[in-house]
Amino acid sequence: MKAVGRIYLALGGLVALIAAVYWFTSYEDAGTTMLVLAAGLALFIGVYLALTARRTTTDIGGEPGGPGEDTKPYLPHASVWPFLVGVGVLVTANGLALGLWALVPGAIGLAGALVGYAGQSRRRG
Repeated sequence: MKAVGRIYLALGGLVALIAAVYWFTSYEDAGTTMLVLAAGLALFIGVYLALTARRTTTDIGGEPGGPGEDTKPYLPHASVWPFLVGVGVLVTANGLALGLWALVPGAIGLAGALVGYAGQSRRRG
């Protein structure tokens, strides 16, 4: 997990460097934006994997599965919250193009769905 996280971090840095070079050589907005978003996505995944790898190792020789560690995989409950998060993102994204009449309800719905989803995840037993 640590090696994969480092690969994604290196990939994100490389794509960010390419985005900078692309911007200074072409001054084209769309391609630069896509490269920056790709770099951000790679860096996001790399940070997540690095933090996950750090959390799963124990102090006893760095081996996972030490005493008292829960080794069961996390499987989320079946719920409607992921669907509502998706609907909130969809309405909010459309609101960016259509105006405040769609943006505000979408953002409120997205915030409510995220709160509900986080609350359900915390109640996991």
